[in-house]
Amino acid sequence: MAEGGFLVKFDGKEITRCYAVAFDYDEWQYVINETEKKELPRVKNISIEVEEG
Repeated sequence: MAEGGFLVKFDGKEITRCYAVAFDYDEWQYVINETEKKELPRVKNISIEVEEG
């Protein structure tokens, strides 16, 4: 991600850097870079920061 991307944090803890992230409330999952599907942990705060290259 030389041109930038997103920094995803759960409750202030850095989880991943990626170019795409999606959340599914019904399935309680999130998808990183359109391929890695993961269970969404029980968190109080999700933040996404834009990182510019």
